[in-house]
Amino acid sequence: MKRTLLDTAWYLAAFLIIQYVCMMAAMIGFQTKAITPMMNIVSTIAASIITIALYGWRRWAPLNSIYLNTRPWFTLFWVVCLTIGASIPLTAALDATGLQMPDVYKQMFKGMMHNDFGFIAVGVLVPIAEEMVFRGAILRRLLDLTGHQKRWIAIVTSAALFGLVHGNMLQGLNAFALGLPLGWMYVRTRSIVPGVVMHFTNNSLSYIMYRMYPGADEMTLREFYGGDMTRVWLSVVFSLMIFGAALYQLNMRLKNN
Repeated sequence: MKRTLLDTAWYLAAFLIIQYVCMMAAMIGFQTKAITPMMNIVSTIAASIITIALYGWRRWAPLNSIYLNTRPWFTLFWVVCLTIGASIPLTAALDATGLQMPDVYKQMFKGMMHNDFGFIAVGVLVPIAEEMVFRGAILRRLLDLTGHQKRWIAIVTSAALFGLVHGNMLQGLNAFALGLPLGWMYVRTRSIVPGVVMHFTNNSLSYIMYRMYPGADEMTLREFYGGDMTRVWLSVVFSLMIFGAALYQLNMRLKNN
């Protein structure tokens, strides 16, 4: 038990250290004490690549092709649908909290989303790196501690850690909510592939929204629909229908894992 907890703490610490070192190195390289969008992108890309290489090399997040060899293409299709179906209801729930992203995080996030290289960082590399850390390494070790009967303790704990590292309440709650299905899929498959697909889809949706609707990040869902609550509720209900259908299909497809 002690070894498992130490491993879990080390996996998290290593991730945070890499993030910090890459940010400091980027500041030195760009010769600035302020975090600029390009510096943030370079730092994120570097940190993600180092994380992927380290966790793969040390086998903290074992990688293999066993799951992909089962050709789970329809399962991954439903993972995409689940993510799309969750996006609007989750946005509505977060709007209801009244929480706002701190200005410094808002500016960093906006700068990344409006840069073409931002998609490489946020849409491609971050999903792989974070799934290796929080599902492939941390959740895997927590499951060794809790066992199958108490697997939800491990899932909730890993999701909570995933939320905490985002550094602010709004993104933290969003990450925690996403961490629950991400953990559930890992438990069912023992693969990070479904999680990477969900993470990629979620981040890509955010990137697309930022690029297609400038200023949407400053709006609540109600403001986005011009104050028409009927449209808000219809979008939420329709999205929940997609989410429910996708969850049912995934549960059926993964029930034997």
